[in-house]
Formats: sequence, C-alpha cells, structure tokens
Amino acid sequence: MRLILLGAGGVSRELLRRLGDVWEATVVDPDERRLARLAAIRTVRTLAGDGSSRVVLERAGLSGADALIAATGDDDVNLEACRLAREAGILRIGAAARRPDRVEDYRALGVTVESPQALAARRLELSLESRRLASAAFAGGRAEAIELRIETDSPVRGRKLRELAAESYIVGAILRGDDLIVPHGETVLEAGDLVTIVGKGAEFAEIVRTFTGGTGRFPMDYGKRIAVALTAAPDENQTVFEALTLVRNTRASALVLVYHDPKRVRDPTKADEVRAWLEQLERHAEGVELRPRPVTGSVIGALVEQPMRESIGTLVLDGGRTRAAARTAAARAIRAVRRTATPVLLARGGHPYRRIVVPARRTGAGRSAARAAIDLARFCQAPIEAIAVTDPEFLSGGGAPLEARHAIAVLEEEAAVQNVAVHGAIARGNPVLQIQRHAAPGDLLVIAVPDHAHRRRFGRELAGLIAGRYPHSVLLVPAAEEA
Repeated sequence: MRLILLGAGGVSRELLRRLGDVWEATVVDPDERRLARLAAIRTVRTLAGDGSSRVVLERAGLSGADALIAATGDDDVNLEACRLAREAGILRIGAAARRPDRVEDYRALGVTVESPQALAARRLELSLESRRLASAAFAGGRAEAIELRIETDSPVRGRKLRELAAESYIVGAILRGDDLIVPHGETVLEAGDLVTIVGKGAEFAEIVRTFTGGTGRFPMDYGKRIAVALTAAPDENQTVFEALTLVRNTRASALVLVYHDPKRVRDPTKADEVRAWLEQLERHAEGVELRPRPVTGSVIGALVEQPMRESIGTLVLDGGRTRAAARTAAARAIRAVRRTATPVLLARGGHPYRRIVVPARRTGAGRSAARAAIDLARFCQAPIEAIAVTDPEFLSGGGAPLEARHAIAVLEEEAAVQNVAVHGAIARGNPVLQIQRHAAPGDLLVIAVPDHAHRRRFGRELAGLIAGRYPHSVLLVPAAEEA
C-alpha cells in the first residue's frame, strides 16, 4: 500500500513509527535535513519539494497512491495538497491542522482532520488501518489501550488467551455481539470479537501485529480435507492432479479419493484399472495423505454426499472440456455448493495458478470470494486480479466508478494484511463477458454462490453463467450473509 506523507515534522515521525509494514511511504518536505532524520525511524522514500505543487506530488507518485496525509506546518499547503489528492481520486486523505480555526476548511474537502500532533497521529493511523478501532495513551505515554477487531484471518482466532504467552500486554475486555466478556486464560478469541488490549507503548507495533496480522486458513473454515472423484486414469483426466495441487497449496490435511470399489466391479479388467490408477496416484502424491473412499453406484453422486459424512473443505469436479460440458459442470457445482455449503473447484487443468482472479464487490458474496482469493494467492504466491464490473454509464450514472474503486480499495486493504499484491481493473458492461476478457492461461477465478439464485434477464443465473463460460479453473464458494 502506497502512502504520500507531506511534512517531516512531529506528526509524520509519530505516524511512521506506528504504521504497519504493509505501508510504503514517500515523505515530501522542502527541508532535506529533516527528511534525512527519518531514516532512523524506518525505510522511506523522500522527496524535497513543496507539497502543494501538483508537479511535486506527481513525482511522489500521486497517480498510484492509496493514501495521502498532509502534516506540514502550513495549513494552506496542506489544504491544496488534499484538494489535488481528492481530484486524483485518492480515497484515504487525512491532515493535521496547524490552526484549529482551519479545521472546517479541511472538513469541507471531506478530509479526516485532527489536531494536535499526538492526537492526529493516533487518529490518522486508525483511518488507514481498518482493523484498529480506537486507541488512547496514558501513564505519561508509556502505556497504550487499543481496541482491535478479530478478523477471520487473524492468527489469534480460535486460540485461548493463555496460549498467547503475553508479557507486555493484557486483554482487558471482549465485546462479542452484545455481550461484554471479562476474559480469563481459557477464553477463546473468535472472529468478530472487539478486543480491548492494554500494553506498553514501546511494544505497540508488536501487539498490533500479533492480533491483526493475516494468516491463510482456506479451506479450514469449511472442512479439513479436499475430495475428488477418480473417474478415469490420472493421465487422461488432470482433475486429480489439480486436486493434489490444491492440497499442497492450502491448509488441507489430506486428499479424499472417491472411486468405484474394485471389489464390487464385475469386469476384472475395469477392476484392475482402478487398482492401477490408485497405485499411480500413490507415486505422484509426494507426501500428500490420500484417503481412499471406495463406493458403489455413482461416483460423482457419492462425492457430493461426502461433506455430509466427514470434514470436507472443498470438492473438486471436472470442469468440462467442451462448452456444453462446462455449462453442465457449472450447474452441478452450484447445486453442490448450495446443498453442502462447501466450496467446489471446477478443475480445467490450469494449475499451478499464475493469478487469482476475483470480482471486487462490497457485498456478502464479494467478501466471501475475496477471503478465499486472498488465502489462495498467499499460499500460491500469486497476485490477485480484482475486477470491478459496473453497469453501462447510461444505466449507472456517475457514481458507479467511484463505488468500483471503493470495492477494489477494500480488497487491497485486506490483501495487504497477508502481503498479497492486488491489481485492480474497472470495466463496464456485461460481467460475464468482462470477466472472460480478463482471462489468461493459469488463472483461477474465485466467485461466490448466494443461497438463492441471482438471475439475470431470461432467468439465467449469473454465477452459473460466469462459471460455465470461463475458460480456466473456477472455485465457487458459499456466499456469506449480507451484513
């Protein structure tokens, strides 16, 4: 995440000490000696110049910045820089007012403004880091109280407080829904908890990192294992090998193989083929635990029933090699997601994945797809391509591009917690066609399936249309409920 910080004074120095490692800061100040002192705090890019100059701001990276904080000692400079940042479309803009009577001038621009220095640094930090809700210093500045939100990817989620072995802080309170909890050592932290922590001010950054850092969990929120149907020799059907890749690149513990029980196959030749396929897979597993599940009857039907019998985090289906087969597979996958509340991978031979593609949407479905996409991008060490599709201008009016930018910005912020790079793209028109146009070999598309069909004109379901027409592998995940 890229930040332009104007001024190398006290507010800027305090802010640089407190910001997380995901922020890459460029500091602009006319005094080169003040800029040089920042090296003792953290690594930053510096630029000597006037922060109210468009030319200087463009040299600082205005067009690609995610945030701008104006903290010079001159309100006129700060206000002009904020105005230029607003014109450039930067979503996060903050300032430290030199004079209290100029605060309303900043607010007129829609800018987060604070004063004096220490308060400004604390509040501006909160505006940049969405998982931090409030903070306050006390005990002469030596101690700090901070309220944090525990997210689904937090490394402390699901852990007991006594397991954290804290020496420099204590957890004083937990707000879980409407219930206030006074915690003890056996209290388990859950996603959504608002946690109040008191600790040493000098240890502030490490405390925040402990509670808000991101860690990939997929597919553990759905189940422990990946399941795939063995319907043909692995060399003839790459679906099983893509399932193996998924196990290796996630937190899944094993690969469940569903296949015809050779003991129940009447044709001895067919029975020997199944045994040979299993032996071949054992040689290719390379440390992945294989759990055989021989069945009678329909192998695909038994696969879809598997989440009802054991802890399955993802089902893997052949995505289809022809247009008709792909659409049939997509319809089957959507039914399976809705019935089992389990993700389904439509495997089309694209592994290892080069990019993780996801629609950028500020909805329950968008958040569900984004969480899975960020986890997979981190595990696969692949970037995310976030596509925000808006209606044509004559239908959406002028507000749609701004909403699309907000959707991409939210996804970038969540991905930055796990050090995942995001490239955002905004497109207008038919979402099925626009997402297809961004497809490239090696892509994995992640989309969410709502509980109820989201149908377009003529009764065709949007998720099914996208999954059926996308030329590469598609992961369908259950959509979270709308907030």
